Amino acid sequence: MSPGVHPKAASTCTLTSAPSALSLRVGSLRAGVLGAAGVLGLVGLLGAVGCDAFDSDRKPYTPFPTASGSATPPPVAPSPAPSTEKEVPREAASISRGALVAPADARQWLIAERKLDAPEGLFFRLGLVGGLAGGKDGDVLAWLVGSPEKPVIGELWLYPEQGPARLVSTAPSFLPTGPTCTHDARLDQTGPNSVSLEVWATCSAPLLPRTAERSVSVLAPLRDSPLIVGFRLAAPAPGETLRLEIVSRDRDADGRDDVEMGVVFAAPGAAELRASFVWLDRPAGLSRDAVEPLASFVRMATLEGARASNQKSSTGVAENVANARRLYSSLCAESGVARIWLDSGAELSCGELSAAFQSLTLANINAELNLGRADRALAALEQHSWFPSGNKVDAQHFIDTQLSQLLPRLVRRRVIKLVPLKAPPRGVESGPHFSPLSFHADGSLLLLTPDGVVRAAPDGRYEYDARREVDPWLTAVLSQSGETLSGIAFPCDRSEVVWLRNSPGGAPLAPLPTALVAPRPGACRGGTTFTAPRVAPIAWTENGISAFVGTFLSGPLPAHPPLGSALSPNGRFAAVASGWGLLVSGGDKTALWVFDDPALPTQLRDCVVSNNAQAAACLLAGRAFVILPDPKTG
Repeated sequence: MSPGVHPKAASTCTLTSAPSALSLRVGSLRAGVLGAAGVLGLVGLLGAVGCDAFDSDRKPYTPFPTASGSATPPPVAPSPAPSTEKEVPREAASISRGALVAPADARQWLIAERKLDAPEGLFFRLGLVGGLAGGKDGDVLAWLVGSPEKPVIGELWLYPEQGPARLVSTAPSFLPTGPTCTHDARLDQTGPNSVSLEVWATCSAPLLPRTAERSVSVLAPLRDSPLIVGFRLAAPAPGETLRLEIVSRDRDADGRDDVEMGVVFAAPGAAELRASFVWLDRPAGLSRDAVEPLASFVRMATLEGARASNQKSSTGVAENVANARRLYSSLCAESGVARIWLDSGAELSCGELSAAFQSLTLANINAELNLGRADRALAALEQHSWFPSGNKVDAQHFIDTQLSQLLPRLVRRRVIKLVPLKAPPRGVESGPHFSPLSFHADGSLLLLTPDGVVRAAPDGRYEYDARREVDPWLTAVLSQSGETLSGIAFPCDRSEVVWLRNSPGGAPLAPLPTALVAPRPGACRGGTTFTAPRVAPIAWTENGISAFVGTFLSGPLPAHPPLGSALSPNGRFAAVASGWGLLVSGGDKTALWVFDDPALPTQLRDCVVSNNAQAAACLLAGRAFVILPDPKTG
């Protein structure tokens, strides 16, 4: 039987009022910008749907430790409902015992007061003595490796106290082999009846992205069919760490070890995150516990929601939300870029996570508002659709609800005039480029034309040839060493959005990662469509590239932006077009310039803003326009 979701596996406790709990989840998410209390509603849902999600017998862990000095403790999960299963003795809850290491190149091994002989062509490497329920104290479970006469990665053998040795398992065939690869293993007892065997390859030659190079098998060595469940793992995404922690215990008192696979993830400089899958090993076949990994992601969202309610602890919420999305990318089949599979090669479905991801977005928005960064809150909402967001109706309702709470935190400025320029703008690069428009420090607007530079008054009073006054500027985005910004990419083999660049001679160079997590699945799954956000460059200095990706500001702001930058000449204000209007950030508050035609903002391109933020200019349908808001606002 394939490891699907068993109808009895969804919960190990009495279900009470499950339909109303499910309704509560949707209702709580539609209540507006939620604080910690709203996110706790999701935890209450899991308390009703499956108490095993918060079982106190599990190996203790904290997905996000409380920030140092924070006065806000992490929220407490509700008490599980009374169990309908038999009580499992606490001492049998979990076992972790590592193996002994054999002498080098040992064909014989004196262990447990026994002298063991290796099968022909093999060497002993690791051994576990006794400890398995139903076995003998003198039983030895040994991992042996190959030799030139038997070139295998390794084999697991059981040497019972009485009787002949027998083969339990071999290294999986999917692990990379060859002259550039070496192999190693780890053997642990992780349950009363079970062990975990981890085997991995280390290859000096590069492998294809997301090639499985590690195997983890959970085995019941005393059974005729020892394999409980097995996994394949690829290397973590660049700059990240990923490991499995196996905890085996008999959850349903049927005498068979059930398996929790904990995936422990970390990004540089950040606390570890953990999400779990749980399988129940039953005589009829292996069953998935449907509560996980939803429960794990709800715990993350709950903690970030609590942090977002406090200004001091709000500073780390955006990064923590980004790391939860990174974990989702590596863990879930739905991301299109999973790095963990069953040993059969089947991906692991995480199920419907849109509710948890809505709560993560809410935490991000609330944290940015707490920090007085309404522009970043709007960007957080814009990126929400990059990750699990449910069906179109619910997703749009969520966005509309959050907008109704978020927009009042912005200064609303009504655009009262669009002033067209007569001179045509010059053509620009198809990739990221500076605008052919740029405000001068004196308040006039400069426009690159096919013939040179034109200077214009924002109110349209004059427009004249300024070639003798101002030299044309490059719209290509160049580094100080002459590298060219050639594009932006949303890769599937790493977690971050990256900048593409070329050398001064035009040769492609290694991409430069941003701090922005790439959408999932984005374009990483066949048949899916993803509309990449527009890029509005600000500068490329020795400190790196700064630009708007959609409305998200990436990179350090320069003190002196170049002509054509989305940043004003004095560096105080920035302008970028969004689906809700022209977003002008800087100063005391972020402003949203709105138009009588709500469809017009999506047509704006290459926008720039003046030093006092009283005028902006954009390309619209191939023409240059000055945009003037009501001066009585903002």
